[in-house]
Amino acid sequence: MVVLAAIAVFATVRADNGNGSQGTGLKPSDASSAGVAVPGDRAPDFDLPALRGPGQVRLADLRGKPVIVNFWASYCIPCRKEFPTFRAAQTKYAKDGLAIVGITFKDLIGDARAFAKEQRANWTLAQGGDGDPVGRAYGVRALPQTFFIDRSGKIVSRFFGAPSGDRFDAEVRKILES
Repeated sequence: MVVLAAIAVFATVRADNGNGSQGTGLKPSDASSAGVAVPGDRAPDFDLPALRGPGQVRLADLRGKPVIVNFWASYCIPCRKEFPTFRAAQTKYAKDGLAIVGITFKDLIGDARAFAKEQRANWTLAQGGDGDPVGRAYGVRALPQTFFIDRSGKIVSRFFGAPSGDRFDAEVRKILES
């Protein structure tokens, strides 16, 4: 019990680094497992089935590119509101090498596919699954969560909820310039 309390204190102190969940007033511990995948850390790798079509989606295949990783679900109302932002970013920044990966989080695959089609998602989508070990690796417990990852694989920023359009573009520019 004492060991668990010590781990919790360490994780909380580590999570409150002033860089997480910018623009929301939340600390990473409010919407995430404390101390997991915070800005400055290397982004946890993943190898997931593609949501549309055959194949796998691997973060390792995107090394050297700026990457946005977004955890979402078809039932998540704020996720629905941010899909147009990702669609516009994919169109605007694809020529600059930006990769966007949307990972479903505790969603039904059929519902996620239908929603992605309805929203005309034009970026890479992966199946996170029900147990979602990737979501746990990133510390995701609530949706949506978005990670901006630079070309070296380091997390530059993390957002719970959708950042404003101006803030989103500023974060994209940071990882494009890295």
